[in-house]
Amino acid sequence: MTDSQYHPNSEWPLVSVLFVTYKRYESVKRALSAFREHTDYPNLQIVIADDGSPADVQALIRQLPADHFALSSVNRGLGANNNSGIRLCSGKYMLMIQDDWICQGPPNYLREAILVMEANPELGLINFAGGAHPPDLTRQLPGSNEPCYFTPRPRMSHDGKRELSLYTDQPHLQSMESIRDVGPYEELPMVRSEARYELAWKQQTKYRTATFPAWHLKVFQCDETLASYSKAMFSRRAAMKLYPTAMWLKTNMRPAYTVGKVCFNTAVRLLESLGIVK
Repeated sequence: MTDSQYHPNSEWPLVSVLFVTYKRYESVKRALSAFREHTDYPNLQIVIADDGSPADVQALIRQLPADHFALSSVNRGLGANNNSGIRLCSGKYMLMIQDDWICQGPPNYLREAILVMEANPELGLINFAGGAHPPDLTRQLPGSNEPCYFTPRPRMSHDGKRELSLYTDQPHLQSMESIRDVGPYEELPMVRSEARYELAWKQQTKYRTATFPAWHLKVFQCDETLASYSKAMFSRRAAMKLYPTAMWLKTNMRPAYTVGKVCFNTAVRLLESLGIVK
């Protein structure tokens, strides 16, 4: 047993905290340290899932204070890595944290989130980050001192071109019951694996999604210096930076917009194939 906070007889339900990493020992070490420093929840199980990093990196990961390690000998992608980690999670709830997200607190955020989950059985997922999908401020949920609200079913973004998602693989708390019911991640390349799980979560109707507006992108903040290592983060952040230019081209120079979109997607696929982003 490590020095993680695992208390089988605790009045608080066990929360499995799954750290997902690949080739970034220092990053997952920092993410784990920040989480432990800024989280006062009393009943935790720490799981680290690594997607086929070199043996020397995995040897260092094994020295971190965790209860279980899912260390793959080969690189199989985000979906497979998530599934390997989830299989070792035995809590009633699971908090998923990728290695480039740093916990900032407040220390009671997880207690408050669990109180909401316990008071609202239909709630399966609380997002702490991800797209800014507006919550329904008329549907405050009981259980927490910090206001938490249901997130409505998917709706279109302000530009009317994309549907806002209920699920994100960025830091989120999910009930293990909903994880079992929705099923495992499909073992596909990173972005497609996430997209398929987004679709699976959208299509199920048993569980609701919620968020704490005051804590969105504040409890967990992304380490911007590492964002380009992830294909999903890289492509999305690049697209966000190019968005104003893209919209101007789309309105004023449609052929240039079409060519630019093809070039952007081609460049992302090339970077992925070269292993520069993942």
